Amino acid sequence: MGNQQWARADENARITQVAGDHITYAAGAGPAPRALLGLPDAPAALVGRDGPVKELVGLLAEGGPPVVVVAGLAGVGKSALAVSTAHRAVELGWFGDRVFFLSLRGYAPDGGVSGPQAVQEMLRHLGLRDADMPESPEGRVALYRARLAAFAQAGQRVLIVADDAGSVGQVRDLVPAADAHRLLVTSRHRLVAPGFAGRVLPLDELAEGPAAELLADAVLRAWPDDPRPSREPEALAGIARRCGRLPLALAVAGAVLAGDPGLSAGELAQRLAEARSRLEALTFDEGGVPVGVRAAFDLSYARLPADQARIFRLLTVNPGPDCRTGYAGLLTGEGEDVRPKLAALVRASLLTEQPVGSGRWRMHDLLRLYALERGEECAEEDGREEATDTFLADLVVSTGVAQEVLGVNSPGSSGPGLPSVAQALDWLDTERPLLAAAVGFAADSGRVDTAVELADLLAPYLQLYGHAQEHLLMARHVLAAVRTTGRPDALAVAVCDLGSALCQAHDWAEATDRLTEALTRFRESSDREGEGRALNLLGTSYSAVRRYEEARHAHQEALDINRELGNRHAEAAVLVTLGADLQYLGRLDEAIAMHRQSLALMRELGDRHREVIALDALGDALGVAGRREECVAVREEALVIVRGLGNRTRVAWTLTWIASSLLSVGQADEVQARFEEALSLFTADGNRQGEGVVLTNLGLFHVREGRLAQALEAHERACVLLAAARDQAGQAGAARALAYTLGVLGRLTEAEENFERAAAGFAAVGDAKREAECREEAAAVRELSRRPRRWWHRFTR
Repeated sequence: MGNQQWARADENARITQVAGDHITYAAGAGPAPRALLGLPDAPAALVGRDGPVKELVGLLAEGGPPVVVVAGLAGVGKSALAVSTAHRAVELGWFGDRVFFLSLRGYAPDGGVSGPQAVQEMLRHLGLRDADMPESPEGRVALYRARLAAFAQAGQRVLIVADDAGSVGQVRDLVPAADAHRLLVTSRHRLVAPGFAGRVLPLDELAEGPAAELLADAVLRAWPDDPRPSREPEALAGIARRCGRLPLALAVAGAVLAGDPGLSAGELAQRLAEARSRLEALTFDEGGVPVGVRAAFDLSYARLPADQARIFRLLTVNPGPDCRTGYAGLLTGEGEDVRPKLAALVRASLLTEQPVGSGRWRMHDLLRLYALERGEECAEEDGREEATDTFLADLVVSTGVAQEVLGVNSPGSSGPGLPSVAQALDWLDTERPLLAAAVGFAADSGRVDTAVELADLLAPYLQLYGHAQEHLLMARHVLAAVRTTGRPDALAVAVCDLGSALCQAHDWAEATDRLTEALTRFRESSDREGEGRALNLLGTSYSAVRRYEEARHAHQEALDINRELGNRHAEAAVLVTLGADLQYLGRLDEAIAMHRQSLALMRELGDRHREVIALDALGDALGVAGRREECVAVREEALVIVRGLGNRTRVAWTLTWIASSLLSVGQADEVQARFEEALSLFTADGNRQGEGVVLTNLGLFHVREGRLAQALEAHERACVLLAAARDQAGQAGAARALAYTLGVLGRLTEAEENFERAAAGFAAVGDAKREAECREEAAAVRELSRRPRRWWHRFTR
């Protein structure tokens, strides 16, 4: 039989025995009063957190894990979520009054509450006086666990909310032994450690709508009749975006607006537009103490080991929206060893890997600005300038290799050590935002030659694969940088490059101005090659606004120059544009012959990308000439090539053109299949212009097939998409198609309105011919409004 221990208590005294120790309370010195339901008040508003609340409530229910850690960036709303959810659990009757709150201050400069102090605080909550607790930390932990075990034996569940833990050590001893109890921890770190089995619930920033709602709520709580939220919703949405949808930043912005009722939301949005001063603008003076995002980030940054802090700072050298592991290793000099340190930054909520396992790392926008500030302060010790040069040089080399493999200016290369075409294209597509940003970054940091070199390598890919906006932004950056150098030859090239990008973006007015300027500069410097290029592009801009005779003269002059210089590649390119001019002027036989010459030259030169351009131009001319079968055959040939090149955008456009050509030869099933494949490609790539054009044509096909409801839906969607894409010519075409459909449906007033709308659109882009046609059609609708049946015959003839 084991040893027995006996004790006797007099009168009101009692004995508690835990793990071999015993404590005897003298009469009249019983337990201290318990802190029943020791929760702070729930937040006034918990906006946009329905999903996390539902998930967290599920974890606190019976059968959930004993420990849950809500982790996330400073200011993301972890405490608000935890406290609100704890109140919800109380409402559900799960824990009665046995809910306790501990503020651990884990990121305070003094280190906050230690693990033993946290246990001692919990014993106080449970009714023990300090004088009555065991002297040793181990004894207090044992007593704490015994108290929780007693609750469990009585069928009573306990919830402990441990807020703002900075380490596992602060909460390890609080872990309840009984499965019935819950420890809910909030931390900027994803608390994981051997022997500590907590379920981690990462908390991200708010979605756009709830972020704006939270901001408006902060203003209206101070001033219920404040007109700014309803008067300036777009400005509030802009503020929310510039706050990175971070609740702390939104709260500060709301306090700024509430503290200055005369400050418009638009003014604050403008202040926050400047990235360099944004963190300063998101600071609120609270009784002489600055409260804001930077102060919150300071506490997280101060906890970083030196090597992780350096990586945190150097990651901002990468100007793209995210950074792949290899680039992080290159920037920091860590090489393959960098991933564990990146993972440590993820655990500290200073970085995320999106998606998990992808090797692509992203910072919150405001955190990136903070890291950039710290990086510039430590630039010398970090070797920031050297890291920047190394990083940009690697991008230049990698882009050059990818362009060589794709063969955008010459036959593609292949062989040992080179990526495949698919790999090169995947790299360019994936890193396109980084590469475009890197051009601007190099230009802004004074590395003009690097910016020009990278832009020259990148431009053909951006042009041929349909990335007009990145091309335009890049060209503007380069021109601004080149202007600072005072080099006239480089300036002429940069102006011409911008003109080319403007042509791709269909901004014909500015394109004409820039290309005219470039042509003058090339002629002043006797640069015949540049002169030929500027003339070819200028002719294209003339042609786009139907100045066909001027276009033909410019293209003919460009052709003569390139033949004089023996530049056969440029000659082949000009033959395509000159052939288009002849086609528009009605000289179809000459146009077809010229396109065939261009096609033969491109094949001889091995330029598959521009071979497709020549085939498309030839197919267009054949279609106008009424040679439909030849047209379809040529376009099918182009489709085979572009599929092989992996050019999804060009595949989609080619499918659209094939479907339009097939309409005239009566292959209905094939028409619909081609349109639908094109539409799916454009939709997947987020190409709203392409979607709108396909829907315009698909709607007309539905009308021919008698599917008027589908036609109407397609045309209405096309109008919306093309307006969003700011394609004026496309909008005009969609409005005209919608007018046809409305006319067939007998909705003649709406048809007339849309013909007039189309006419105005064509007028805005300088298309006088189509403007006149739409005016005539609007007049015809007015005339036929009393005889609607005749409209159908007019349309179907």
